[in-house]
Amino acid sequence: MLVVFTYLITKDLVETLERKFGYKLNRDLTLDIRVLEDEFVSRFWSFIPNNISRVVIDTDSTSKQLDSLVEKSEYPVVSLDRVYITNADEYIEVTRVTDPKTGEVKIGERPLSEPLEKQINRLKKYDRVVLTDVGAFEGETLIEICNLIEKEDIDIEEIFLGFADNRANRKINKNRRMKVLNLFDFYEWLELRDLFGIDGRSVGTNKENRLYIPYWENLPKWASILDKYEQEVIELCKDYYKILTERLKSDDYNLEGLGTPVKYDGG
Repeated sequence: MLVVFTYLITKDLVETLERKFGYKLNRDLTLDIRVLEDEFVSRFWSFIPNNISRVVIDTDSTSKQLDSLVEKSEYPVVSLDRVYITNADEYIEVTRVTDPKTGEVKIGERPLSEPLEKQINRLKKYDRVVLTDVGAFEGETLIEICNLIEKEDIDIEEIFLGFADNRANRKINKNRRMKVLNLFDFYEWLELRDLFGIDGRSVGTNKENRLYIPYWENLPKWASILDKYEQEVIELCKDYYKILTERLKSDDYNLEGLGTPVKYDGG
């Protein structure tokens, strides 16, 4: 059977700025950002092979679906994501931390959050929970988090995801029950906040400031961009980072909360 691979882009700039960074966006700015998203995606697709299916999904619609599932849950809901899930009982601030010098990746707490062990320890007041997250590409990170939770004798009744690769879905469903809103055979999946450079691979902190590696630092590996297009896509991403941040500054938004981009030397 012929498998059609999909490059998925989720449009999440507004939700990221509001729910992750705490900005209160006015209506005009929200509309302007939505226009920027559409402009960027239209230009970005020219760098993706023609035999790849191209799909764009609004974060807001997926967020509402996940929130609806959470509301119907009979068990306490623990979320690994604040952008897509707004009404969980508990949030675990976990991410993949990348060493910018070596490229080594490990599971850890998000910058400026409590140690991961302490966060999971808070869940001991529950015997059984439902776990939610935005999605799973390979599934290994989610499985590792499940193992850490279950190690504390907390049962995971079910997992809710917005997006997942079919292989990850099969892998996780071998031992746990999972419901996924959107299943794909991924060629790639990226959130626009990573392409716009306001987020990326987490590094850690420096004097209470979040450090991260923008995806334009390693587009062939992190965004499946062909080498021949890499420089053009870097320029595209940086151009829209500048447009977005200048637009935020023009409305007197403080950009310090976004954190500090750092160079990537590893891998």
